[in-house]
Amino acid sequence: MKNKAKQLRVKVREIKKIKEDVFLLSFSSAYLAKQACPGNFLHFKINSVILRRPFSVHKIEKDKVFILFRVRGKGTKVFSESKKGDILDIIGPLGKGFKIGRPAPDLINVIIAGGIGVAPLVFLAQRLNKGRNIVLLGVKNKKEVLGESEFKKLGFKVYIAAEDGTRGVKGTVLDLLKDLLADFGFQSQVNIYSCGPAQMFYAMKKIVEKYPRVKCQVSFEQFMGCGLGVCCGCAIETKAGYKKVCKDGPVFGLEEI
Repeated sequence: MKNKAKQLRVKVREIKKIKEDVFLLSFSSAYLAKQACPGNFLHFKINSVILRRPFSVHKIEKDKVFILFRVRGKGTKVFSESKKGDILDIIGPLGKGFKIGRPAPDLINVIIAGGIGVAPLVFLAQRLNKGRNIVLLGVKNKKEVLGESEFKKLGFKVYIAAEDGTRGVKGTVLDLLKDLLADFGFQSQVNIYSCGPAQMFYAMKKIVEKYPRVKCQVSFEQFMGCGLGVCCGCAIETKAGYKKVCKDGPVFGLEEI
């Protein structure tokens, strides 16, 4: 479905701190609840900051839209100080989202998130076909686990890898992926949906390329200037040349990069 982006003004319903530097903000918008697709982002105007900031749609419940974000700089710091009742200036929904595969008897859907990469993936989990659904979460330590309970409520089996060994398997989320594909990669159709840093995707590509029944879509975490495809500040190199993450993405097929 093609995005029908609009400039909207909405009112903050709630904002809460859920980790040391991670916040969950919600507001109501019947328009965005209807038009947004998993993987889309919203562009927020933030007071005292020149450029808008992009945030993924974390999840949608009826007309309530949720944004999950980590404080990383001045813009997100100011955004984290929002209060109930504040008016937000938004442009959205923007970007190309995930394409959800058709159901099949041997299909396994695998969601892979590195850290705050979980932000757009709960919304995706809400929309995925019911069936054999798995989530792989990679964190530095147990304190950084995000989204576990939400995925479980949606019927997903959750596996966690912590680099320091304090939760689940000691290692990275890609260690979990290697084990999963060793078990199912040749005998099942595996659709992978992921969000995280670019270096994770390059490593992932080397893992999945030997499995012909594995398809993978990835959502890039990338700095954006205008968010509308004008400034080219978010361009990445693909096999077909340079593409703009804000307009051509943020979701790409792994085989494209």
